[in-house]
Amino acid sequence: MVRLGTTDRADLPAVPVTVSLREAGSLGLAGPRERLSGLARSAVAQLAALHSPADLEIVLISTDRARTAEERRREWAWLGWLPHLRPMHGQDCRLLLAYDRDQALARTAELVRRLDDGPLGPGWASQDPAAVAEAARAYEGPFTVVILDGDPGAAVLRENTARLAAAGAAAGVHLICLAETPAATPTSPVAATYEAACHASIAFRECGAVGMLSGDVATALRLLRTAGGRAAGHGTVASVDAVSAHWAQRFARALAPCARRARPRCRAARCRWRSPRPPASWTNWAWPAPPPPP
Repeated sequence: MVRLGTTDRADLPAVPVTVSLREAGSLGLAGPRERLSGLARSAVAQLAALHSPADLEIVLISTDRARTAEERRREWAWLGWLPHLRPMHGQDCRLLLAYDRDQALARTAELVRRLDDGPLGPGWASQDPAAVAEAARAYEGPFTVVILDGDPGAAVLRENTARLAAAGAAAGVHLICLAETPAATPTSPVAATYEAACHASIAFRECGAVGMLSGDVATALRLLRTAGGRAAGHGTVASVDAVSAHWAQRFARALAPCARRARPRCRAARCRWRSPRPPASWTNWAWPAPPPPP
């Protein structure tokens, strides 16, 4: 479950607006780069804080040539401190980060092999959505969240990331697809923003839920479900959650000393994972200031 913002109801203010990755499969987020980055940092930080590295690994694929490698590395540098990016499935790398084509090909090939060995077998990519959803409900972990930042570039990467976005949930692989677009406005409606996001990232169309930033300064979010590659309904409008790059850096450094342990077979025997200053509840939850780095 990922919180993207809050909305006011008739009798209850600041109600969390959330998405279940298990139900949606993959999540698409679109909007202007600065606002989109803050929202993405908030979503990823939640996942890292609330899940043990033994239960969740995080993979970054950021190979969009619309921005320089230096810009991409600088934006995502904070991820390198998270223990969730240390490989635990025998991957041949130090961290699960991909900033060039070769690294992205290696990371996606590892995930494709995992799907081939998963509950749907080698034909997973051609399974209908109902079969994928049933397998996703039955899957108990561990899980993988792939942050796909923009267009991955090569045709094989576009194809594999789109397949993973559509059917990866069957083996616990969920994508968060980021697409840089103008904010939705009355002169550029949500439907136009959705099509622009799909053009920027082919995998975006395979996401079961999408959040699109809107408004003059892109501080509002419209969350919609999708059906048949199209946004469905009017969705929910929320005030967007976001955190700064400085906040994310301090947060990730605070989690860095946490050691990763192998996932035990018995659920009751799992090591306890305690995030710094965990939220008391989802109904009144807000990001606290993280503790200073150790």
